[in-house]
Amino acid sequence: AVSLDETKAKNVLRQVEFYFSDSNLPRDGFLRKTVEESEDGLVSLALICSFAKMRSHLGLDATVKEDGVPETTVLAVAKVLRCSAALRVSEDGKRVGRANELLKPDEIIVQIDSRSIAVSPLPHNVKLEDVQSFFTQYGKVNSVRLPKHVSDKRQFCGTALVEFSEEDEANNIMNNKLSFAGADLEIKTKKEFDAEMEAKKEAYEKSHPNTHPNKNGHDEG
Repeated sequence: AVSLDETKAKNVLRQVEFYFSDSNLPRDGFLRKTVEESEDGLVSLALICSFAKMRSHLGLDATVKEDGVPETTVLAVAKVLRCSAALRVSEDGKRVGRANELLKPDEIIVQIDSRSIAVSPLPHNVKLEDVQSFFTQYGKVNSVRLPKHVSDKRQFCGTALVEFSEEDEANNIMNNKLSFAGADLEIKTKKEFDAEMEAKKEAYEKSHPNTHPNKNGHDEG
């Protein structure tokens, strides 16, 4: 059997745990629907391996679809995922899901938003890992997102969303004077950020009535 080297194993474990986490699953329309449509809550591990971030961790070709992921790769990934307390892997190693049921998505999103902050301005080429390690000085970071521009889905919008593990950590940081990459940071609540983005999106859609963002496909976030 093929087995993954230590770095690959660590990245793959972290990535799949993130996909199925409270931070991601409620907002990940495609994966959530796939989980909900499955009788036992497990989904094809080959499908998960075909998501962009996983393809890159596993060194798979960028064009690989679910049915093109080698079975040896799927089983090697399954072996790594079996060590996770957060995940459940099927007997044959071909399907994976959460170890426990998801709360109601709306309840989770309210909880997550209350412990999340929006920080700007960040360099357009900033790395997710750098933002994460910067904020780890101030609390345990559950996840970092780099949302895209309303008008250009390829460009980072300059504001990162940082979710801490506790609401207190998010509240405490609001009063700090922080700077990143030489710029003083403005820190807002996730609610304020959402309201601003919504307004920008409406304005953009009014001025570009014929553009529809890509509805299907898996947005990595």
